[in-house]
Amino acid sequence: MIRLAVLGAALGALVLAAAGGLAALLVLQRLATRLLDAEIPPVDAAVVREIEAKRPSFRMSVDQHVPATPWEVWAALEDGAFTWVPFVDGVTYRGPDRDPGAVRTLDAIVFAAAEQVTRRDPRTRLTVAAIRTSVPLLVRSYTMDFALTETTDGTTVLRWTVAGRPGIFAFVPLSWTAVFVCPFVRVVLGRWANYYR
Repeated sequence: MIRLAVLGAALGALVLAAAGGLAALLVLQRLATRLLDAEIPPVDAAVVREIEAKRPSFRMSVDQHVPATPWEVWAALEDGAFTWVPFVDGVTYRGPDRDPGAVRTLDAIVFAAAEQVTRRDPRTRLTVAAIRTSVPLLVRSYTMDFALTETTDGTTVLRWTVAGRPGIFAFVPLSWTAVFVCPFVRVVLGRWANYYR
């Protein structure tokens, strides 16, 4: 009888946890959709400089060899970035302009961000800063830098650097978590590299 009661309580807790998790995913998805549907104008250059100047709580860099030319990698960064990652619909520019000041959105289904291009050197460098996110308490701002280097055989080494800050507990240094995140990022970038094979 006691075993049945314990089993019933455990099953009830599992059902509640699953329902809570599903509810949280639905809320996150709704927040992401709201951001993606919003009109998001570019912010002033001073705001972007402030985002870039703040000391990040989290920072990591990963290098990945991609068996494609820098031009092919560049085209994928601008027109299909992150679509090779499960549960990510990719990046969409809000207009025809792609130069510094252009706004694009990242749609990761349960997370979305409006990013502003801060540097664009075709085939060599693309840098963006998140000017708005769907969950500002968890991810207040971030910067992403993509540096492309052509190798002697015409392929590309891509260095992806991400630095960011949460909205709460921004004073807590989170860069130690890069040790755990980098292997995942290498797998993600490896999937992209396999796209060209």
